[in-house]
Amino acid sequence: MYSAPIMLLVDTSFLLDHARLRHAVSDIYEKGFDTICLEFRNCLYTEYDPQGKAAMKIVAEETQRLGIQFVKIMPMIGPNVVKQFPESRQVWTVEHRGHISNKLFSVTIKSLNNAGFVSTEPSIRGIAKAFHVTRENGRIVQAVDITAKITYSIEINSSFIFKGTYEQDGEILIYPAYHTDYMDFASKDINRSVDEFMEQYTDLPLSGYAIDEFGAGNRVCDAYFISECFQSNFREKYGYELLDKLYLLKNEAIDECAGKTRYAFYQLTMDHTYQIQKHVKDRYTELYGKDLFGGFHSTWWGEGNSGDVWSGNIDYFRLTENLSGGFVDAQFDAERTMTSMTMLAESLAKFSDSGIAYNMCWDRNTTQGKLDYYQRLLAVRNVRWVGHAYGSAGPYGPGYPDHITWKDTKLSLHRQKTLQAFIGNAVSQPKVAMMYVWESVACFNNDNMHYHKLSMKALLDKMLLRNIEIDIIPTYDNNLSRFDTLIVLWPAMLPEATWKEIKEYAASGKKIIFIGPPAQYTVEGRDISGEFAELTGAAVGDLFSSNSYEGEYEYIAWDMWFTTNKIPMQCYPMQSVDSDTQLSHEGDILGVQKSNVEYYSFEMPLTHYFNTILSELEQYCEVRLPDGIISKVSHDGDISVITLTGHWGSKINAAFQYKGNQLTITNGNLVGIKLRADTIIEIISEKDCRIELNGLTNDYVII
Repeated sequence: MYSAPIMLLVDTSFLLDHARLRHAVSDIYEKGFDTICLEFRNCLYTEYDPQGKAAMKIVAEETQRLGIQFVKIMPMIGPNVVKQFPESRQVWTVEHRGHISNKLFSVTIKSLNNAGFVSTEPSIRGIAKAFHVTRENGRIVQAVDITAKITYSIEINSSFIFKGTYEQDGEILIYPAYHTDYMDFASKDINRSVDEFMEQYTDLPLSGYAIDEFGAGNRVCDAYFISECFQSNFREKYGYELLDKLYLLKNEAIDECAGKTRYAFYQLTMDHTYQIQKHVKDRYTELYGKDLFGGFHSTWWGEGNSGDVWSGNIDYFRLTENLSGGFVDAQFDAERTMTSMTMLAESLAKFSDSGIAYNMCWDRNTTQGKLDYYQRLLAVRNVRWVGHAYGSAGPYGPGYPDHITWKDTKLSLHRQKTLQAFIGNAVSQPKVAMMYVWESVACFNNDNMHYHKLSMKALLDKMLLRNIEIDIIPTYDNNLSRFDTLIVLWPAMLPEATWKEIKEYAASGKKIIFIGPPAQYTVEGRDISGEFAELTGAAVGDLFSSNSYEGEYEYIAWDMWFTTNKIPMQCYPMQSVDSDTQLSHEGDILGVQKSNVEYYSFEMPLTHYFNTILSELEQYCEVRLPDGIISKVSHDGDISVITLTGHWGSKINAAFQYKGNQLTITNGNLVGIKLRADTIIEIISEKDCRIELNGLTNDYVII
């Protein structure tokens, strides 16, 4: 059940052609998919219309007839009820800088576009807050609330201009109020949106729910929620007024921890995402019972990380609690995204109720070679494919069944299901972990924040290609002792409890490797830079004293689709105090070691220097293999399972030992080896492969 879901995207013509709908369900079933997730996209009709209800009924009847599962993807939450609750609409603000000269100021106000799902644009309704600020080296020293003390008028021509007066010259920060026609995710009325949708489905035999690419953020860089509901929730959670600290969301300040306020803002947006998802889960469980399918992915505004902080869904581990597995998405045209997000899905699955990992991956320009390689990759890693997509989806391909690769999906699913059954409940048991510190992304508010994503993807990609198993863990994981090496990527801002766990882990003598900007604060606002310096044995500047890295590094421009400008990599030169210098670059110390603690103060995974870490971590490879082979070793009690495939078009040609057994594989494409204790009990492989066990040719079951 739910081993092979696929999205069925229905536009207007598709919806009206009932024979085509019936054929689509049969066609999908014949290829091996077992769960159909229906969405009306680019469609004139919705769940509320008789035509939409008729289409849903046909798909439900056909899935029941064939014995497969039916899931209705929920539309965007909110637009269906916003007319009922116009007082509960989102209000945004954006910082505008101006200068008061001779007691006069004139500030041109930006126009904001909507983020889809509504036809109206945000409208400016006065000034929510204004501050007179003084700075020192760019940081705010003093911010005085002058909202009630300024006088201003609005000129509307080709743009909005606020013109006004204030008694003191200097810099002014203005925060206009942008009223939108989006339902406020902070409002308790938002649950009615979910309930109304579900009222349209009550007579359908649904097997679960899916909310595609949902987050309670606004997906707009540097735009912030300031509705009465949001302010009330902020006040209740944190005990102070958000409007009073607006200047900290975009600026750094002396004697104030701006990162703490940013973290608080983004944490609240994720609280709203979590609450809405939980309401969906609870309502479906109430109506349809347990063991439901619950998806989809949180990784989407930039295919994983950084941009997701604006969308209110970057805390993937916490949000997994309301899903039925570990969900991610990725695209075939970016191998690093495919490999890294697949590994993230595996780790998210370990924190889910089912333990099942899913990757909704696709490509606008899918080829047979891409589909073959990536589906073998998913099979070996025991990650289930969420097929994207059957039906026309505009620019979001490939548009099955018309695409040439549709016929190849049958083999892809056969491979995946075969290895799913072969692996069973076995999972990887890495000795290496990478802590996912999303809090540090919230700490920043500049372009450098996106390097967290680049470094994370590079690190995971290189670990997978070197066959070094690694778990990604959240900052709230307090069972660190199960790992021999802990990598803390971007320790800039950590929860207090996490920082305590990290120090205790270091004190235990196990290896810990810090990478990226130095630890500066806890999310509670405490300065821990001194403690970090003591732990690493190095004197390093703060988060605001970085230099541009002078040297070669990997820069995946496709991953930076928030900007067309190249973002320079930053580094934090340091001085060794009571540590040994491990890495110097262009005369700067960028790597130190103090006993079992290492710190590299730049985006090391994006450089050739990371090879030294990889070489060190290869000691944890359970199977030593030559380049060009991707593998996974999983365990379930005394059962161990090795799964292997070639990288892209490479074949498996390797000799290796495992638990006293000598194995030689020649011309392999997809291979699985199962042991009980140290005895091999089963081997499976695609045909035309030769496998020798302890010098003798061994039979295998053909996949």
